[in-house]
Amino acid sequence: MKSPIIQLIDGAAGAIETASLGCDLAGTLPKRAMLILHPHPLHGGTMGNKVVTTIARAARDADLATVAFNFRGAGESEGVWDEGRGELDDATVVATRMIEQGVTELLLAGFSFGASIAARLIPRLTRQNPDLVIPGLTQIAPAVTNFPVDDQEIGETPTLVLFNLDDEVVESSAMHVYVERLTLPRVIHADGGHFFHGQLTRLKKDLQQQWQRLGWI
Repeated sequence: MKSPIIQLIDGAAGAIETASLGCDLAGTLPKRAMLILHPHPLHGGTMGNKVVTTIARAARDADLATVAFNFRGAGESEGVWDEGRGELDDATVVATRMIEQGVTELLLAGFSFGASIAARLIPRLTRQNPDLVIPGLTQIAPAVTNFPVDDQEIGETPTLVLFNLDDEVVESSAMHVYVERLTLPRVIHADGGHFFHGQLTRLKKDLQQQWQRLGWI
């Protein structure tokens, strides 16, 4: 596996650390690519999280370029935690950079806190970029209890949700209510917990199978 290209780009709170796999933010990007958002930075979440890197590997093996980044205050990204508001701004900056570099079809993916922010990103990006296509949103164990997702934020965007019933961070009942309310495609397993311990290979396989079924890859 080739190592990702690590770069710093300018953000509202200072530098944002990014990792590009299969592309280079300093050059022309492919028309279709994926932006991946990591879990809560105050609880150890970074773009190096194993679930985040599993998403990136699943995309890489499907010849899909990806970009991940560290929210403000995580890794080498400057700034401090802003309760989701500034973090949404960070995601907007990275997504906008991808669009400026040639992406016209932007897939979104996020884990836990990142899954909720990815959903909140959709209306902002579509307002700012009327020609942008968002073919799909992948949410893994979305933090819908502390960072709820409004139905209108997702709108008509095809959305896939994956979680485990023994999740020890986000109540599985809350995620069940969420996917049922929006009638979303979902992959649910009994075990693996919030961080998919011992189940990352299964997660990768699930992602690739579902992305293919949905026509995203």
